[in-house]
Amino acid sequence: MWSKLDTYLFPLGPGTKCPSGTFEFHVRTRKMEWSEGMFGIHGLRPGEVVPTLDLFMAHKHPLDRGQVLAVWAELLKDGGQGALLHRINDIRGRERRVFSALQAVTGPTGQVDTRRGFMVDVTQSLRIESRDATSEAIERVYAHRDLIEQAKGIVMALRGVDGPAAFDVLAAASQQRNVKLHAVADELVAAAAHGGAAEHLAALFSSH
Repeated sequence: MWSKLDTYLFPLGPGTKCPSGTFEFHVRTRKMEWSEGMFGIHGLRPGEVVPTLDLFMAHKHPLDRGQVLAVWAELLKDGGQGALLHRINDIRGRERRVFSALQAVTGPTGQVDTRRGFMVDVTQSLRIESRDATSEAIERVYAHRDLIEQAKGIVMALRGVDGPAAFDVLAAASQQRNVKLHAVADELVAAAAHGGAAEHLAALFSSH
């Protein structure tokens, strides 16, 4: 049985992988079969419940259920393959993000008699990706912090303003010129290194 081929591996890193499972639904008998991985994704132990299509759909997130049903109905009508990223709620009510690939198989009569597919829990993968993106953003901010502080010091010395006011000047120039704040700071620091900070400041911030 195809749904027992629970061999999909989706690595997250050394020694880890995304949970995955396979399923098969027989249209005529309405019998559904889950691999061990499918039970796990839904927070269940193998054999703890009898898998049915109603149970399968009941675990779909309410906001995604309509989309999933539409894909299943389309495959039942025309056959073929489909895939979608959606959310489920496991037995404990925890929201999981999953990717499903589906295939509708036609029988001798030309009618779809089996729908099967596999599901991958990508919750942890997306969480890691989000965490990494956040870390990169923080690193970028800190990488430019010293440069921005230097530029603030130049503005404070030339304009006789405090730190917050100097930052406001730099931020306003960044917004008006539609360039990154650190780029504005870099230009000012470079100008100061060549003794032209006052002129550069006057040209950039003449409206302040």
